[in-house]
Amino acid sequence: MKGFWRYLLQKKLGARWLEGVGYAVFGLGDSGYQKYNFPAKKLDKRLLYLGAEPIIGIGLGDDQHPSGYEGALDPWLLSLWESLNKTTLSLLPRMSGIIHPDLSVLGDAKVEIIYYSSDEVQQEYNLSDSRKLIGRARSLSPALQFINNDGEPHYMLQMVTNQRLTKDDSDRDVRHFELENPSSVTSGITYQVGNALEILPSQNPSAIDSFMERCNLDPDCYITIRAKDRNKVSKGSLVNGFMDCIKLKTFVALTMDVASASPRRYFFEVMSFFATAEHEKEKLQYFASPEGRDDLYQYNQKEGRTVLEVLQDFPSVQMPFECIVSWHTPFKRTRHGLCSSWLAELNPNQENLIPCWIHHGSLPPPHPSTPLVLIGPGTGCAPFRAFVAERAAQRLLVFSCP
Repeated sequence: MKGFWRYLLQKKLGARWLEGVGYAVFGLGDSGYQKYNFPAKKLDKRLLYLGAEPIIGIGLGDDQHPSGYEGALDPWLLSLWESLNKTTLSLLPRMSGIIHPDLSVLGDAKVEIIYYSSDEVQQEYNLSDSRKLIGRARSLSPALQFINNDGEPHYMLQMVTNQRLTKDDSDRDVRHFELENPSSVTSGITYQVGNALEILPSQNPSAIDSFMERCNLDPDCYITIRAKDRNKVSKGSLVNGFMDCIKLKTFVALTMDVASASPRRYFFEVMSFFATAEHEKEKLQYFASPEGRDDLYQYNQKEGRTVLEVLQDFPSVQMPFECIVSWHTPFKRTRHGLCSSWLAELNPNQENLIPCWIHHGSLPPPHPSTPLVLIGPGTGCAPFRAFVAERAAQRLLVFSCP
């Protein structure tokens, strides 16, 4: 996105450079911030200056809306399809199907999964190395192909300090954590101030067991996952030792947030295809429709239902695991703070190795002599404490008496 924006800002691009080009812009933002949807507004203004013609007016999604950004997206999309239908009939020949979509047709799952019994799996595939196991699970997850996925953790760190900074009766639980590398004798931790630390939390084992039972999955079987557009996968390839596989229960525990994150609206639409009880099918189709958007928000996001709870609320739904893997949300930052809640419960006096990745920050580290003005648009004070501590450490006086 940054490269695209820099390209549009070139001075050599004149006011007629995009003449004859139509465009539509929908922004995602939060009206609680001063520069609400600022990137979308700037992009719209720049495209107009370069001579492009808006198909419809800019749409502004607001996370503060009771239905989230979809509160603005649904009517905006309908207007977009109607405008395109008027100007380009060959592009959208069935406008009625867009306004009233056919919920009786579901596209194919994005992946195919081959299952193996434990007897079929060679001993070499039963990994005991936690880092390699995590790397294998992440490499097989289709959802993680579109985000920053570094495979194996850079470090397995031990928590040595877990200090609550707020009072016990405070509504906010702010913590100070300290982590160290248990194998620091041979390998330290390399990072710069401003870098980001990614942590893979552990899920409640009972929630994983409940999910496996609800979906009628064998926790002891092994699976191989491949995208549908790749070459056909066969069981023979495993016997020959050319394919990676992983225990199904381990894959779920390491890549799928089943007991914290709320599913997206499309997940309800997919569920409706596999509901055998008519009243459940109608309810799911209603939730997936624009008319049911507000009720879905109340049921799903507002009440904080998880994927597991939603599946339990619709017992007639029996979804193939391929569909769950294709359309389920991977681990992410959630409203309930899966990662922070898990960290807060860890005991530094017990061995708890935390899978971690270190990602470079978006800004280069400043020269030590450069004065800093630190502004945090919603980042909190933690990054600033890191910069201040870094500068303070560079001014340490060590002296001794003869």
